[in-house]
Amino acid sequence: MDIARAFTYITEDENWQNKAVVTIILGLIPIVNLAVVGWMLDLIRNMLDGYEKPMPDWNDLGGQIGDRLMAGLMTAIAGFFYMLPLIAFSICFGIVMAALDSSFVGLLFSLIAIAYAAVAWLPLSIGMIRYSRTRNFSAYTDFARNIALAREHLSTLVVLAVFVFVVGIILGIVTSIPCIGWIIGLASVGINAIIVGHLVGQAALLITRAGGAEA
Repeated sequence: MDIARAFTYITEDENWQNKAVVTIILGLIPIVNLAVVGWMLDLIRNMLDGYEKPMPDWNDLGGQIGDRLMAGLMTAIAGFFYMLPLIAFSICFGIVMAALDSSFVGLLFSLIAIAYAAVAWLPLSIGMIRYSRTRNFSAYTDFARNIALAREHLSTLVVLAVFVFVVGIILGIVTSIPCIGWIIGLASVGINAIIVGHLVGQAALLITRAGGAEA
């Protein structure tokens, strides 16, 4: 995988400015920004289909927003399902924390939450890759298959997770810059979709070429 490529590929598309601007603007709007998640799924699918310029367009804005918003909503729901055990655990742990009022318990919970989120990301990302091709929600709910594929392609998914984390750090540093950083922070949903979508697409290509993540 090539993290630098996720930042530079867009300039190879002669219409990248229009595609990026619309993606970023839509990412600013609550609820509508779910369409940006759907756009990211289309980016992954385009990469899997071998597009030389994989950035999806917004030529049919009315129809595409609806379709992509639904895909983004399904992905958000899937994410909720994968994090449901952590949510339930958080409620129980919150009661314990309230009773004990211990900073150590709070630290322990934070470490457990981070560990669970990291582990849950692995099969969820497999589901995302599969869903990008099929738009079938069962790609997310086929937990056994997604877990098996995550184990099989663990090294690729770990590299993906590290790269996504690095992107988050980079954007965090940039957004801390006064004025221009604040503007970039507002545009973070669209920027993340453009960069992280390509990283997931790179991982998807490696996995599918190895015979995994099929529908």
